[in-house]
Amino acid sequence: MDTIMAFTIVCTSLVYLLIGLGINKKNARYLLSGYNTMSQAKRDAFDIDRYLKFFKSFFKGLVLFPPASWFVCVLIFDSVTSVTVWAVTQCLPMFLFLKTSLSTDWSK
Repeated sequence: MDTIMAFTIVCTSLVYLLIGLGINKKNARYLLSGYNTMSQAKRDAFDIDRYLKFFKSFFKGLVLFPPASWFVCVLIFDSVTSVTVWAVTQCLPMFLFLKTSLSTDWSK
């Protein structure tokens, strides 16, 4: 189980890093949900540069969250409970991301 969890944690962190590094202004039109379905007029009024600065820094900062949260889970819970708590814990930053993203005015 330790090898599988180590692999899962590394992959999760790598996905966060790749999202943070991979999304840019050129591919946002295709990859960012919501932005990719906006009309051209709405896209022109949307401050994509400011949003991408927030988006990229959030996901780059999230890279250390999987190993740090696993470490805390292992200290507190047994190994089986740790897996479940860790998996649920990985959703928590996404709620923060959604709250911040939706409550901010991204107009130019």
